[in-house]
This record gives sequence, C-alpha cells and structure tokens, in this order.
Amino acid sequence: MNINIIPAAGNDIPFITALLLDAELPPDDLERWIDNFRLLSVEGKTVGCIGLEIWGKVRLLRSFVISEDYRSKGLGIKLYNRLMALAKEMKLSTVLLLVKGASIFFEKNGFKFIDRNEVPESVKNSIQFKLEECREYDVMELNLN
Repeated sequence: MNINIIPAAGNDIPFITALLLDAELPPDDLERWIDNFRLLSVEGKTVGCIGLEIWGKVRLLRSFVISEDYRSKGLGIKLYNRLMALAKEMKLSTVLLLVKGASIFFEKNGFKFIDRNEVPESVKNSIQFKLEECREYDVMELNLN
C-alpha cells in the first residue's frame, strides 16, 4: 500500500472542510492554520487530515480525521505520529486537544484529561474553544518534556 503524508495547502481547504463535516467536526478557521495541516493519501487518494493551531508554546491539535472506509487500518497512527514529530521539531512543551469520542486513542498516546479552566487564555480565545458545539468536548493535554 502506497501511503504519503504531505503538507496541506490552500487549495486543499474544500476537501478538508468536506472531510471534517462528514465526521461532524467543525471546519472553522482552517485558512488561518492550513500551513500546519498534514494530509494522508493512500494510493494517491487523500483520505485523512490533522492539524495544529499555534498558541505560544502550546499547540492545539485539531481536525484529526480519517475517511470512514480507511479507519482501523493503522493509518491514523501514522498521520498522528507525523504531526507529533512536527510538534517536537517546533520545540513545543504542550499539545492540547478537544475530544468528543476518540479519547481512548489519545490516552494510549499519553494524553491526560484536564479541566477546561487549566487551558491557557490564548488557547481559550481560539475559535475551536469558542464554538458552541465544542463547549461540550473534553480537553486533553500531552506534555512533551
């Protein structure tokens, strides 16, 4: 199986938006962070994405989704690992995420649940944190130190 993980570009926004909406995830503010997104393709077909928002030394992992037909094939971990390698290259201390159902995956990869009140103000001001639909999501944190 030919698998590639590449940086996203502005012309990928319509595809990423459709992928996120299909997974019932918010596509808001993609344009601002598109340079920090990675796309997963299998045999030349783009089937997944993941991104980071930059808030000082903290990054917000967002928009992690694999097309339904390609889930449970070990592809998500490849995409996740590539993004985490990027986070380490950026010399980050912390990665946060909002999660509504995939917490087992993130717990297995070292994330811990935290209270929303523990989130830095800069991240609380992100569109993802302000969206009505995301207010019910749990917050998880991974310390990279």
